[in-house]
Amino acid sequence: MNELTYKEVWNTLTQIDVSDYTDKKGNFTYLSWGVAWLELMKVYPQAQYEFLPETINDNGTVMVHCIVRIGNLERYMWLPPMDFNNNSIKNPTTRQISDARMRCLVKCIAMFGLGHHIFSMKDSSVYGEDLPDKQKDKSEMGVISNKYSLVSVEGEDLGIYVGEVELVKELKTHLGVAKKDIQEEHKDFFRMNKDTIRTALENAQGQEHTVLNKVVAHYHDVWVEDIVGVSSESKT
Repeated sequence: MNELTYKEVWNTLTQIDVSDYTDKKGNFTYLSWGVAWLELMKVYPQAQYEFLPETINDNGTVMVHCIVRIGNLERYMWLPPMDFNNNSIKNPTTRQISDARMRCLVKCIAMFGLGHHIFSMKDSSVYGEDLPDKQKDKSEMGVISNKYSLVSVEGEDLGIYVGEVELVKELKTHLGVAKKDIQEEHKDFFRMNKDTIRTALENAQGQEHTVLNKVVAHYHDVWVEDIVGVSSESKT
């Protein structure tokens, strides 16, 4: 028995019309994984699929990976868990990862030809995903969070905090006292982590930027020490 060829599979699967089984979610057209797999099984019941371990990025986003095999043929595809605007999701839940896996499966099957025309439509879920898009890039940047590290006065590593929200929450536990109640130990902690606070202040927006500004204002004398080159406590 002759082995299958990619051309043979492509010519076979592209002849199957699944347009009547598509669904609209938001502005995008989707094909159900159930329909895609059913139609694939009708022609190639020997087909198999495999999900590889997810790739977890430093910014909290995730990439799922799928392989579909039809006899001796194999296609590989990847996809991040995304929201309804097709922006990456940070720290996705298990359900969101599961949904992304099945979407990735459909996309991988489409690489063999089944439903490929759907993904070529301008309102498909992946149309133009690799093309420059300023609005999409701007939205994606909103997902990306910076990593910050804090240390104790003794120099002990207190851990890594992803994003300004987590950092601000932790800073409140160490520095969140009224200005009149600030002790030398609070100032020392601020000194130890001043560079981190400065970086976060440059990156932060909205509420986190406001909170960080208040922190800096409370510790203004410590904040300007390296600028004036002398501690405010040493001034006479």
